[in-house]
Amino acid sequence: MNDDGAQHQTSTLSAPENRPAPTEQQKRSTVQYVRVFWLLLAATLLSSGLVLPWKLLPLALGIAALVIGVVALVKVARRGMGPLMPVLISLGLVITALTTLGLTGMVLLWDETMTYESCMRSALTLDGVDACEAEYLPFQQVR
Repeated sequence: MNDDGAQHQTSTLSAPENRPAPTEQQKRSTVQYVRVFWLLLAATLLSSGLVLPWKLLPLALGIAALVIGVVALVKVARRGMGPLMPVLISLGLVITALTTLGLTGMVLLWDETMTYESCMRSALTLDGVDACEAEYLPFQQVR
């Protein structure tokens, strides 16, 4: 106790240098999670241009990528595998979250998305594409 009657308690945080070094098995497991995350992110981005009902596939891949990415981020942070890896995984998680959010919006607006996609499929000219965008994407500016 000090003079004013308040008791100060110091917290002991485990410093990274006090942690035991990760084993090779732990490192391999962490690297596998990171690889799976990047593969899921790439698959999500590559398949995000599919039309409904196939748009559900990249949505599921995006959700899986978010889960695996968070696990990978935690593992990398716990293993202390360098300062760059958590930053890159965090950037990938932001990209995944935004892509998944956009896909979720398209799926939630199923009827409107189907109508827009069928209009775009039937548009044979640039004027037809412009007409579809003007009708179904009100925030787009017509050229």
